[in-house]
Amino acid sequence: MKIDYDNSLLSLITSVLKHYGVPSSHRTLFELDAILSKNYKNLVVMLFDGMGTAIMEKHLPPDAFLYKHLKRTISSVFPPTTTAATIAMETGLSPIEHGWLGWSLYFDEVGANVNIFPNTLSGTGGQIAADYNVARQFIPYKSVGEKISEATNNNVGTYIVSPFSSFKSTGVNDICNTVEQLCAKDGQKYIYTYWHQPDDDMHENGTTHKKITAHILEINSEVEELCERLEDTLVIVTADHGLVDTTWLFLADYPDITECLLRTPSIESRAMTFFVKEEKREQFETSFKAHFSDYYQLYSKEQVLEKELFGTGASNPRSTGFIGDYLAVAFGEKSIEASPPANHEAFKAAHAGMTEDEMSVPLIVLDCTK
Repeated sequence: MKIDYDNSLLSLITSVLKHYGVPSSHRTLFELDAILSKNYKNLVVMLFDGMGTAIMEKHLPPDAFLYKHLKRTISSVFPPTTTAATIAMETGLSPIEHGWLGWSLYFDEVGANVNIFPNTLSGTGGQIAADYNVARQFIPYKSVGEKISEATNNNVGTYIVSPFSSFKSTGVNDICNTVEQLCAKDGQKYIYTYWHQPDDDMHENGTTHKKITAHILEINSEVEELCERLEDTLVIVTADHGLVDTTWLFLADYPDITECLLRTPSIESRAMTFFVKEEKREQFETSFKAHFSDYYQLYSKEQVLEKELFGTGASNPRSTGFIGDYLAVAFGEKSIEASPPANHEAFKAAHAGMTEDEMSVPLIVLDCTK
């Protein structure tokens, strides 16, 4: 699937920024601009991890509340993964601009791949990478909330509601109750919410498991009930990406490839970057294509930048270094990991590749006025 940054999550958040007078070089969603011109007291953007359009289709009946208000499907960013997509939503920047390209990035400062959300060393079972937050130290950013506050002279209240924010939300019901309480406060507000399901359980159980149905039905009913209680509020529901069921291949089984590498690959399993020994590049390209061309497209760094896979805008100083020498992007159901997992079974579903199911996310717009 071709990435459409002009009709994407980045466009969605650019519309939000434009509404509050924050300048951006990115395009907005024209239909959202028109709706936002009504100038609601409260604007709520709710992101549910992994609830791509294809996942909704698998688990919601056609007459479900969320379906009734589905404006259309839009594109995630690339790679379609929580790190790149949620930071795009939290910054209004493309992945090439914000630099948080994927789950695992190589930092020279610690000489290792770092899982940047938990700040752990990749492949260590949770060892802390440093006594400071590596990603926030070397790829810092200004949040959408900060940008809105600056542009409106603090006349718009900005909030994040998630398990990782000051609200420490423990479920969809908890998030919705907190949103209701915030919306009842005086003054204009922008509220962004994040919930980590159904993504977590899809990784463990696959995209069609009954647990996923339960999660999405809960989201549908909780959001519907929330909207019935709100006034003068626009609620936008979306996702960071979808997932595909997958089976795994492991680089450790292909010594003709591993002997070419300077270090363990990084970014994501379905958007995998390779740092290759200079004298081994021809061998690497030949071997990789021989083994994986049915499942992955291999790009050189130059091709990645030329095609603007990670989006447009001024590149973060760290982004090109994170990309490495080659990027392999999945376009089928097979996924590649460096080696078999030591302590648990491999995920049954994954994301970050270039399939429609991974890239397509919903634009659901709910006008909550009584």
